Amino acid sequence: MGSSAQQTQSQHLLIAMKTEKRGESMAPLAGSLKLQYKVTANAEDLLVNIRHSVPRALLIEDDFIATVPEHNLLALLRRREALSSIPIIVLGKGGSTRQMELINSGADIYLSLPIKPVLLQTYIKHLLNKQSSQSLLQSELLKLRDIEKDYKESERIKEDLTHMLIHDLKSPIASVMGLLDHSIDMLKADAEANSASQDDVLELLTLATNESQHLLTLASNILDVRRMREGHMPYNPEWIEDLNDLVQKALYDATGNPSDRNFDVIITPEAKRIFADQGLLRRVITNLLSNAIKHTRRDGFIDFRAWREGEAYLLSVRDNGEGIPEADQRRIFNAFEQSRHTVHDRYDTGMGLTFCKMATEKHGGEIWVESKMGRGSTFYIKIPTQPDETIIL
Repeated sequence: MGSSAQQTQSQHLLIAMKTEKRGESMAPLAGSLKLQYKVTANAEDLLVNIRHSVPRALLIEDDFIATVPEHNLLALLRRREALSSIPIIVLGKGGSTRQMELINSGADIYLSLPIKPVLLQTYIKHLLNKQSSQSLLQSELLKLRDIEKDYKESERIKEDLTHMLIHDLKSPIASVMGLLDHSIDMLKADAEANSASQDDVLELLTLATNESQHLLTLASNILDVRRMREGHMPYNPEWIEDLNDLVQKALYDATGNPSDRNFDVIITPEAKRIFADQGLLRRVITNLLSNAIKHTRRDGFIDFRAWREGEAYLLSVRDNGEGIPEADQRRIFNAFEQSRHTVHDRYDTGMGLTFCKMATEKHGGEIWVESKMGRGSTFYIKIPTQPDETIIL
């Protein structure tokens, strides 16, 4: 035989003839096609050959097919996925009925013997070129399908975003406008009749500020999730010298009137200094604290904890709020999929928790939630310690 022990697809012509001698006579044909070749004179050997190596084309003799009358050999070969598109050329002396039978079974062409070698070579070249063109076309089709899939996903996200803009952004904008209008009216009344309390106006303006911050947070989360998905979000890890200071800043950034809740911060000494992207981690903690505020009532309890466990830092935000339904816990970190009423009747897009998940994974970590309805929720963040920590120190 004129082939190596290991052949890969598209490197050889498989020749199936009634005798090996007749098969070997086709060696010059394989050479003219710049292909290696294998010869088999046994149907079982043919199946074994194809199982181990898919040929570029199969040249099979009608007399060879006739040796296994109990099976439709060509149909059997075509049922194998790897052989569904390779050229199959049958050589024989059968009449038109036999030719039609084998073509219907899976042959690409039936060539009558005797045939000139140059004509046989031309037919096989044509079929190989056709196969290459079809493979290229199929590849391009798959690419187009991927593009179509991405386009549909992009359109779905745009539709979800539009839905979110209508239902989520409309409420804080209306609240800000209403509060500011009412404050202006009170200031005018105060100027005319000196009847309005400055504290009342201050409270309204504070509420307007909180709603504006909520609006800004929603917009920031949407933009940052998109940037992360596109791989454009900056990531600059460094040593954070005082995690407690970062938590206090995050609490200041949190929306939902944190002053109405009871907060506790417990950070063990070994977790006070942590290696992470300061901006991203601050945003993550801010989102989790805002989320906890959103799901607890006034005078509720929220605590932040941080400790080191093995080769990782563990951070948690726990609240004693309404809790999260078990069905929601499975999809709570997916954008646009956790919308539900909170105790304050505010809808949530899920973008904040999506951002938390992506930012945590950017650090090589993970995030999860444990929750019981009516008993509150605890969000956990696990961030690996820096492998070269001792060198950096």
